[in-house]
Amino acid sequence: MQQTHSRRPNASYSFPLTAYLLVTFCSAWLIWLPLVVAEYTGFVMPVPPIVLIVLGSFMPTLIALLFSWRYSGVNELRRLLGQALIWRVSPIWYGIAIFGPALVMLLATGGHVLLGGTTPDYVPFGTRWLLVAVNLFLVLLIGGPLGEEFGWRGLVLPALERRVSPLWASLLLGLIWAVWHLPLFFVSASAQYGLSFGLYVLLTIPLTILITWVYHGSGDSLLLVMLFHSAVNTWSGPLQISPEAAGSTRPFALIIIFAWVVALLAVISQRRGRAHKTLD
Repeated sequence: MQQTHSRRPNASYSFPLTAYLLVTFCSAWLIWLPLVVAEYTGFVMPVPPIVLIVLGSFMPTLIALLFSWRYSGVNELRRLLGQALIWRVSPIWYGIAIFGPALVMLLATGGHVLLGGTTPDYVPFGTRWLLVAVNLFLVLLIGGPLGEEFGWRGLVLPALERRVSPLWASLLLGLIWAVWHLPLFFVSASAQYGLSFGLYVLLTIPLTILITWVYHGSGDSLLLVMLFHSAVNTWSGPLQISPEAAGSTRPFALIIIFAWVVALLAVISQRRGRAHKTLD
């Protein structure tokens, strides 16, 4: 698929990346720390855990907006916010962003069944299938994408790409993104609780490569990035891909394998697109 992205001048490159990461990590982890303490001491939090989980998840975006305004000015802040309004892109990218994650999960589930695993019982989800679109929207708002993507893809990714290639930038960002979630693995109310952190890292990195592909292919659209992120979080529930829901770690492991394969194909597609553009 041909790449449609063209690099635009971005004043946010001048912001201090290390400072941004330190503030983002420290602020989110300080918000989540009481949840970890409560988990192992029996302390009863005065607010539902989900409130602090969501609040912490908004730190990448809130701090990105603050840094963008502080170091690059109001115009750059407007440009960053405007990336969430880039919606006039090829319908193909919408299909990839919304249904691509579901396809990978279904392929992994099919592989699990072919290898002797139990066929998932999707019937109990009944009416929940009708609510997928609603869940997609709710997850986008409070399930991570809106709270994170102005930071990870809007600010950090371009800053890393100024230093290294898009592939290396994605690999580094994938590791950063995964480690940032680390406290949530100790909070039973979070989606990460009970997962293997090692497997989570192995999945987050190819997902980051794919998000970079969607980001550039859609013309730096944070809307498409947030839809992709939201789709990953939304489809994982009804398609029962977590080890706990599937009763096995094999579907999750197969998703990692398929995600790496698709990510490799995306990298090849990007490089061919750049090569054709150079020849033209």
